[in-house]
Amino acid sequence: MKKIIALSFILILMLLVILFVTSCSGESPQNNTDNIAKPDSPQDENKSIIESTTENPRLAIKEDIPEDLDFNGKKFNIAYLTWGMFNDYYFADEEIGEKMNDAIYRRTKNVEERLNIKINPIGIDENIQPPLSKSVKAGSDDYQLALNHCVGGVVELTTGGIVQDWNKIPVVDFTKLWWNQRMNQTLAIDNILLTAVSDFVIFDPNVIYFNKGMAKDLDMGDIYQLVRDGKWTWDKLSELAKLASRDLDGNGIFDENDQYGFVTHMDWMLGDTIQSCGMYITKIGEDGYPVNNLNTERFGSMINKLYDLIYVGNQTFLGAWDSNARPEQRPNESAVPMSSNRALFHMDPLSAGKRYRAYEVEFGILPFPKYDEGQTDYLSLSHNGLMMIPRTADPAFVGAVNEALAAESYRLTIPAYYDIVLTSKVARDDESAEMIDIIYKGAVYDFGYNFGQWNPISGAVTNILGAKSTDYASFMEKNEDKFNKHMRNVYDKIREQYDD
Repeated sequence: MKKIIALSFILILMLLVILFVTSCSGESPQNNTDNIAKPDSPQDENKSIIESTTENPRLAIKEDIPEDLDFNGKKFNIAYLTWGMFNDYYFADEEIGEKMNDAIYRRTKNVEERLNIKINPIGIDENIQPPLSKSVKAGSDDYQLALNHCVGGVVELTTGGIVQDWNKIPVVDFTKLWWNQRMNQTLAIDNILLTAVSDFVIFDPNVIYFNKGMAKDLDMGDIYQLVRDGKWTWDKLSELAKLASRDLDGNGIFDENDQYGFVTHMDWMLGDTIQSCGMYITKIGEDGYPVNNLNTERFGSMINKLYDLIYVGNQTFLGAWDSNARPEQRPNESAVPMSSNRALFHMDPLSAGKRYRAYEVEFGILPFPKYDEGQTDYLSLSHNGLMMIPRTADPAFVGAVNEALAAESYRLTIPAYYDIVLTSKVARDDESAEMIDIIYKGAVYDFGYNFGQWNPISGAVTNILGAKSTDYASFMEKNEDKFNKHMRNVYDKIREQYDD
């Protein structure tokens, strides 16, 4: 059994490398004029790195930082939004015997000792943009790195010229395994890269949790095999969900006391169905600007599939909740949580597993379904935060520290997160670990989402379905011009600010 576990861990590490390393010469997804989203192709040469050792193979891969580099105890201030995973998986004050926490602590100490610096995290509530902009406009070098929300403040910080171009930061080497080339390709504008993601940032996709006992009792067969066979689609989820709904109290009214096949909410998670169905919010138009890419029959068909799942029948429970939010903002769970044993499928972030692992209910983890069986890949939109460098920061200093943090994260925290938080504490079976590999391999970014600034079209799924409508054509006609104008404005302002 121990040999099987060890082999599984090595295979998991191989697939993690595939996630974070993509071809630098591949076409940016936002420039793909097809409507079908595709994850980038991995570099095959990295396979030999994993197969060459039975220990942690990442320890052998080093960054190109001068050995004698010494910053004389200088502070490296990291402004981070007190949001989501930034609160849990980025900073640690001491070693406590918990693998993930201790890996984070050791990462910090290794970088501090190597470069003779002091890493100083500074939590900022609600919105990181105002203090960051104020500091830069005053010419103050208050922060050397900002960990921002995936949407909030992104447009303001980039079009306002508040952050630096990562492509001009010395020491940072985007050819290394610890930098996410997929994000670089998708979110760059004319090779101007104002946001970046290294292994310092942990990918947090939305997934479908499922009740294994309920699926067995309903004789649904092997749902994992549906994924392997490419048959895990939104139609299939809807079909299975309809078999699971029960009016438990017999009062003829489906409410929070009954059993459901699907539990979700009419908010941001449901919007990920766009990318899971092989679509991006934007594509590059003939004039070189990003334009709306959702005014298509495929998108309309997807809306109809979801409408049927949510509103036709009693299989879906809609709740107002967000598992990543602070308790004082909104409740942590829906009224029909997975722990109730009354939900077959439950939509939630993968990071919510820290809560799920306390449940007595046996659950499994699945990727978001595909549009249809003809779609090749299972795709997951990345909701992790974005790294930005304030314009007043010393490029040489921030470059060296970021490269060291990224490399140490690659060697220490990513394996710890995957091994302990995911495959041991969340995924309670080998099949769920396999599904997580599939989810990570299919991670994508979307310019229209990250730079959409909460535009109605960026939230098209919930805006249309929230009105209990399927009329996507009228919605697009009403909002498309404004959306395209916004996208053009983002491009123009960034080009003005960073045109050398």
